[in-house]
Amino acid sequence: MPYDNAMAESVIGLYKTEVINKQGPWRHRQAVEFASLAWVDWFNNEAAAVNL
Repeated sequence: MPYDNAMAESVIGLYKTEVINKQGPWRHRQAVEFASLAWVDWFNNEAAAVNL
């Protein structure tokens, strides 16, 4: 069954803009991992609460 993945693409675009492009260039993979974890935590807990 086909589905619309616009929401997933939107979240990925936001992640790339807010984390990868703004905080780079990256020297180590571990730095990207920690920044990604921090962003996911923020997105799941802080950003979701603002939209309520």
